[in-house]
Amino acid sequence: MSRTDLKKFDCSVAQTLDQIGEWWTLLILRDAFHGIKRFDDFQEQLEISPTVLSARLQSMTKNGILEKRKSKTDGRAFEYVLTEKGLDLYPVLLTLMAWGDKYSPNAAGPRMELLDKKTGRPIQSIHVLSEDGRRLSAKDVYVKTAAGTDQRMASLINYRAKA
Repeated sequence: MSRTDLKKFDCSVAQTLDQIGEWWTLLILRDAFHGIKRFDDFQEQLEISPTVLSARLQSMTKNGILEKRKSKTDGRAFEYVLTEKGLDLYPVLLTLMAWGDKYSPNAAGPRMELLDKKTGRPIQSIHVLSEDGRRLSAKDVYVKTAAGTDQRMASLINYRAKA
């Protein structure tokens, strides 16, 4: 079954999924945040086929999420380093991790702790905040059209407004 090209949807979520929506991409991204940089290390950690890994790394490089560089320690090898665009995905991964910990917890306890390097103290979880700092849920937010809204998105926004 072929995958639908999400580029045709003028939607921020669709555009993001077009670049990172494949599950191997998110796991490669997770490992990159843990410091993995080399092809063989990604392959060993993920137990992923070289063909799939190569395709995902190419896509992530093409999309500007990773940068492929020659290794400083071995001139024959390459490393994949997170770009600013890739680093900006950190809150997305933290949110996915928190959701997984809540709805698919490990019976033995938390899988990992996230600590502030400066203080050594646990970081706060990710939340949507109002302008004055209050935590908001989906029920506390409404959506309205904006300058870049196309007809399809306007229809979606108006659908929710009717509900």
